[in-house]
Amino acid sequence: MYLLLCSFFSFYIGTLVLYRLLFHPLRTFPGPVIAALTDWYEGYFNIVKGGAFITELERLHKVYGPVIRIGPNILHFNDRHAYHDMYTHGSTLVKEPGYYLGFMSHAPQGLLSICDPQDARDRRSLLGPMFSRRAVLALESTIQNKINQLISLIEEHYVSPHSSVKMSMAYRSVTTDIITEYCFAESANTLTPNFDHPIQIGVRELGKRVWIQRYFPFLNSLTSKAPPKLVQWLFPSFRSYVETKTGYEKQIDGLMRNPDSLSTIDHETIYHHLLNPKDQVALSRTTLVHEAFTLVGAGSDTVGNACTVGTFFALKNQMIGRKLVEELREAWPDEDKPLSYVVLEKLPYLTAFIKEALRFSVGVIHHIPRVVGTAPTEIGGHKIPPGTVVGMSSAFLHMNPDVFSDPYTFNPERWLTQDTSTMMFDFAPFSKGPRICIGLNLAWCELYLIFGNIFRKFNMTLLEAEANERTDFHQSFKSDYISPYWHWEDYRVFVEKRI
Repeated sequence: MYLLLCSFFSFYIGTLVLYRLLFHPLRTFPGPVIAALTDWYEGYFNIVKGGAFITELERLHKVYGPVIRIGPNILHFNDRHAYHDMYTHGSTLVKEPGYYLGFMSHAPQGLLSICDPQDARDRRSLLGPMFSRRAVLALESTIQNKINQLISLIEEHYVSPHSSVKMSMAYRSVTTDIITEYCFAESANTLTPNFDHPIQIGVRELGKRVWIQRYFPFLNSLTSKAPPKLVQWLFPSFRSYVETKTGYEKQIDGLMRNPDSLSTIDHETIYHHLLNPKDQVALSRTTLVHEAFTLVGAGSDTVGNACTVGTFFALKNQMIGRKLVEELREAWPDEDKPLSYVVLEKLPYLTAFIKEALRFSVGVIHHIPRVVGTAPTEIGGHKIPPGTVVGMSSAFLHMNPDVFSDPYTFNPERWLTQDTSTMMFDFAPFSKGPRICIGLNLAWCELYLIFGNIFRKFNMTLLEAEANERTDFHQSFKSDYISPYWHWEDYRVFVEKRI
C-alpha cells in the first residue's frame, strides 16, 4: 500500500512538472524554471529572505525582459502600458482571492479584501460619501486639532538641544489618531510624549508578520477565534491587535444595540453610513469590525510613510527644506493663525514636494495581483490567457527613467515643469482605476496640513550620523513589510521653534 501511494504521488508530481513546463498556457513566457514549477519560488523570497522578492523581480526583469513568469500561473510586468492595462483600465480583471484573503486574513470582510467587483462597488458606495472632498473639508478642524496636539507635544518635550524626536513614530501616531477620530469620532490616542503607544508597536509587528500571514492565513483565523487572554499569553505581539479589536467591538455593539446613539456622536462617522445601508443588506458585526481594521491600517500607514520620507529628504538636502520654508513663510506670515487646506494646496513648491514624497515612498511596494477574466486579454501588447494571475509593483512605475528622469533622486523640481501630464498618469501612490484608494482625499488633506504645520513652525536638523546615512533606493527599504519601511526611517531630529 505504501509503495502504491509513493508511486501514485511520484506519477502525479511528474505529470504536473511536464504539464507546467511543456503544456501550460504560460509556457512561452520567460522566467526561472523553478518559478514555472511552484508558487513557493515567490514564497521563499518573501518568507525566508524577508520580503526580498521585490528585489528578485528587478533582477529577473533585467535578465528576461518586461514580462516574466514568476509562478505556474503568474506573470509580472515591468511596462507602464501593462500597468494601466491591468489597474487603470482593467475593469475586467479582478483581485486574486488567495493573495488578499491571506494578506488581509485579520480583516477578510473589509473593503480591501473584497474581490467581487459588484460587492466592492456596493461597499464603496456606502463609504464613499465619508471620504469625499466635501466630507474632508467639513471635518478639517478635526484633522487640524490632532496636528495641533502633535505640535504641542513636540514643543513641550523636544524643543531642546538635549533632546531629539523620532519623526517616523511621531508621524504615524498623528495619522493613526486622525483616521480613528475621523472614522469613529473616537481617537486611538496614540499621541503620547514618547510616541511609543502599544498600537504603534503592534502595527509594526503586524507588518513584520505580513508574509507569514499571507502564506499561512489560518494563523490569523485561529487567533481571532481563540479567547483574547490565551492569544495574548501565547503571542504577546498580538496584544495590540486583540485590544484594538475589542475596542471596535465594544463601540459597534453599543451602536447596534442603540442606533439612536449615532445622533449624539460629535460628527459624522463611517457608522452613519454602514449601519443603515440603503438598498443593501445590513452589514454584520464581524464585517463592521473588519472594515474598521481596514480603514485604520490603510489610512495611517501610507500618509505616515510619505511624511517620514519627505521630511528626511527635506532635511538631508537643505535646498529643498529652504525652498519649502520660504514658500510657507510668505503664504503664512502669522504662524499662530492656522492656514487652511484649500490655501496650502495652492502652494506650488509644497505641492511638488508632497508629490515627490508620495512617488518616492511608493505606497504598496509589492505587486498587487489581478486575475484575467474568461476571455484572453491584451496586457502590455501580449495576449494573456484567461485565468492568468498578473501584476506589477508600482515601484517599477514610479522609478521608470523614461517618465521620471533620474528617478532615484528625490527632486520636487521635476513637478514644477509646465507639462506634468505624463508623470501624473504614471503617478500611483494610491493605485489607479476602479479600486483606487477610497481615502485619497483625506490623505491629501493630511499631507498638506502636516507638512505645512511642521515646516512652518519648526526648524529641524538631522542628527549628524543620520544626515550622512546612505539613501540608495534599492538598499534602503526593509522589504519584509508590504509597504516600504526604510533602514534610515528611525532617524531622529533636533527641533527648534521657528521664529
